[in-house]
Amino acid sequence: MDNRHSNSDAELELPGISGLGGWLILIQIGLWVSLLLLIADLSQVNVIMDPARWERISGVDPEMYAEGIRPLLWFGVISSVILLMIVIVNLVWLYKRKRPFPRMMIILCIANVLIGIVTWILIARIEISREQHVLDPTSAFNLTIRSLLTCCIFIPYFLKSVRVKNTFVK
Repeated sequence: MDNRHSNSDAELELPGISGLGGWLILIQIGLWVSLLLLIADLSQVNVIMDPARWERISGVDPEMYAEGIRPLLWFGVISSVILLMIVIVNLVWLYKRKRPFPRMMIILCIANVLIGIVTWILIARIEISREQHVLDPTSAFNLTIRSLLTCCIFIPYFLKSVRVKNTFVK
C-alpha cells in the first residue's frame, strides 16, 4: 500500500510536457517573421513618409496627404515601433522561458487587433475617390479579421496549455 502511495507522489511530481515544441514552434516562427517584417517596414519609413512620392505616384494632393494620409502613416510608424519592441521582448522571454511570456503574447495578439481596427478606420475615413484610393480599407479589414482569428486560437492556448504552464515558470 505504501508503494502505491509513493507511486502517486512520483506521478504528481512529473512535469508533463514542456519545452518549446508543439504549437510553440508556430509561435516562434510567427515572432521571427514578425520581427523581420517590422524591421523591413521601419527601414522604408523615409520613402513611405515622403509627401512628394504620394503626389507623384498616386496623384494625391498635398492637402489630402497632410489631413488624411500623414496621420495614418505616423500611426503606422508608431504602432510598428511598439510592436517591434513587444516582439523583441517576447523573443527574449520565450527563449529564457520567463513567466510573463504568455501574458505578453496575449498583449501582442490584442495589440495587433486594435492596431488593425484603428488602421481600418483611419483608411476608411480618408475621402479620396475610388480611382485615387491607394490605401484599400478592405486589406486592413482582412488583416484585422486574421488578427482576431489568431487571438481566438492562441489566447486560449496560452491560458490553458499544459506545455505553456510547464515551460514558462521562471
